[in-house]
This record gives sequence, C-alpha cells and structure tokens, in this order.
Amino acid sequence: MMKLRISTYTLITYGLFIAVFKPYFLPNFVRVAIKIFILAWAFLFIISKTPRKKLLNYSLVYCTVVLLSSIAAIFRGNYGVRDVFDSLLYILSFYDLYTFSELCYQKGKTATFRKALYEINLLYCILTVISILLNGVENNSNQVAYLFGNKFTSMYLFILLISLYGCTHDMNQNRNKVVLFIIFTISIAISLYVKCATATVTLVCLLAFLLLPSAVRKRLLRPSIMVILLVMSAVILIWIKLLLKIDFIDNIVSGFFHKSYTVTGRLQIYGMYLVRVILGSFWLGYGYSNSFMQTITGVFANAQNGLLEIFVSFGLFGVIALISTVFHCYKHSAKNDEMIYLSLVVLGMIIAAIFEVTLNWFFILGLCLIRWNPESTLRRQK
Repeated sequence: MMKLRISTYTLITYGLFIAVFKPYFLPNFVRVAIKIFILAWAFLFIISKTPRKKLLNYSLVYCTVVLLSSIAAIFRGNYGVRDVFDSLLYILSFYDLYTFSELCYQKGKTATFRKALYEINLLYCILTVISILLNGVENNSNQVAYLFGNKFTSMYLFILLISLYGCTHDMNQNRNKVVLFIIFTISIAISLYVKCATATVTLVCLLAFLLLPSAVRKRLLRPSIMVILLVMSAVILIWIKLLLKIDFIDNIVSGFFHKSYTVTGRLQIYGMYLVRVILGSFWLGYGYSNSFMQTITGVFANAQNGLLEIFVSFGLFGVIALISTVFHCYKHSAKNDEMIYLSLVVLGMIIAAIFEVTLNWFFILGLCLIRWNPESTLRRQK
C-alpha cells in the first residue's frame, strides 16, 4: 500500500499561505490562533535549519522600520495593545516568508516551495469560485463577502495563480501556453462578473505584457525600472484627475465600469486629506494597521493607493525601505523566464496600487519568490 508522504517544506508552505491569506469563514479568534501557531512553527523550523549568519537578511531592513513606526505610534498615544500585536505578527510574517524562501533556495527546495504554493493557491481559487456562485455579487469591501476576503482579494488570488502557474510549468510547451491563456480568460470573466474593475484592468495589462517579446519583458523588469514603476503608481495621481476627464477614458470608466470620474471618492482623499495626514507623521507614519485616515476623514479607511498607504503607515523611511527591498530583490534574482512569470503578481499589484491598497501579501510573496529565484527549477527536484 502506497503511503502519502508530504515534506515539512510543503506543510510549512501551506501553513504560511493560510497565515497571510486569511480564511475569513473562520471566527477571528480561530484565525489569529492558527496564524500564531503557523508563524511560530515556521520560525522555529527556519532557525533550526539556517546558519546563524543567514538569519540576518535584507528583510530586516523593512521589518526594522515597521517596528520603529509602531514604537513611535505607542509614544504618540494612538496605538493600542491589539495594534502592537498586529504589527508584531506583520513583522514576523514578512520575516518568515522571506527567510523561508531563502531556506528553500539554499536547500534546493525552491521547486517544492513553488509547487506547494501553486497547489494551495489553486484550491483557494476553486473554493472562491464556489463561494461567488453561492453568494452572488457582493459589490463592497466587506472582507467576509467570500471565503477568503472581498472581491478584490478574491480576484488577486487569480493573479497569483497565473504567476505561479507560469513559474511551475514549462512555458515553452504550447499546451501550457493554452492553459495559461484559459486561466487568464476565466480570471477576466470572473472579475467582470463580480464587478472588480481594478482586477479586470490589471489582468488585461498583464496579458498585454506577456505578449511582448521576451527580451523586451526582461528589460522592463530591470531593478531600476521596477522602482520607477512603483514610484509612478503614486506620482501618477498628480495627473489622474486630468486623465479621467479625457472623453475616451471617461467613457471607459463611467460607461463600462459604471464609476464616476472621481472614482468613488478617491480624488477627494488625494485632494483634501492625504497631504495633511502624511505631514502629520512624515518620517515614521502612524504604524501598521492604524485607523488614522478614518479618524481624520470620518469616512475613508485608507489612502486608496498602495505606496501612499505605506507612507501613511510607515512614513518616508517605510517607503524608502520598501523601494530598496524591491530593488534588492530584482537585482539579485536570476534573469530567466521564470522571473518573468513571478513578476506578474508584483506588476499586477503595482498596477492595482494606483487605486487600491495592494502592496500587500501578494506583492510581498512575489518579491520573496523573485529574490530567491534560482537559475532553473524546472525539470529539477520536485
């Protein structure tokens, strides 16, 4: 009788995925308990398998700024015990993901790591489709709308699936190219069904990117270009009001996606509140999971832009730390076809970050996979 054996690396991969991509169908205290157990287990496994000098890695740059931001928020008096706890879990999650990715790289387990991520991501997507069919369209930001979050989080799971499929399959085979195109098509169709305009636009842009010649794609994924794209996702807001008043763009926004040119209040946030909020704590921000935007505006829960939300949470130092992490990850990644597919989720979150807070766990996981991308994993250890 054949025994089913699952490696510890695979189990920890499943666990870390569950820890950062929350199963919202579970009660909150259960989710938190599971997350603490998984993060502690992963951390202990990492330190038991990793040489001491390698435990001090580049992830600590960003983690240190997040910690300093939280300490500053405590002294400012706008941070409670739960906020401190959430901040520490965020730091440990970031460190575990990055360092476990490094451990898999060092131990020749990158293929196992990616395969496990693809498997559990695929399961999440299948369950999400079932959830959407059962619950119908929930056109709001309610995190418990579907099994693993709102319509935005649910659709970003499909962007991650596309990225992981591309890096775990031989994309020189026509069959795999067809399957990837089918996944793209299904993802776009679902995004249209749930009325997630951000995901629809992002998926179309990523599909267009993949149609570019390989040499062009690799040039666009240079470290300096990725940093420029990330910065531009915030800087573009200077011109966004003028762009949205162009008839052609306005017809797409208002006619096809049924949004006003103010894009559901975002321009009001950028124009009336954001500068005042950022200047209020310029260097270190207001801390992870802060509610300062809502306190100031009385309506809006966040900055509605990925990089600007980092600015609000962790200040200029946080923005610099994140940008330097992006540059570092791309600079030290193998420049192969797998990096192109891994970059889809990072590019996707940067595109979506123009109007959503998407420098999130999808973005961070993508960076970890890119940094610890070996020359080749296909046809190697499974």
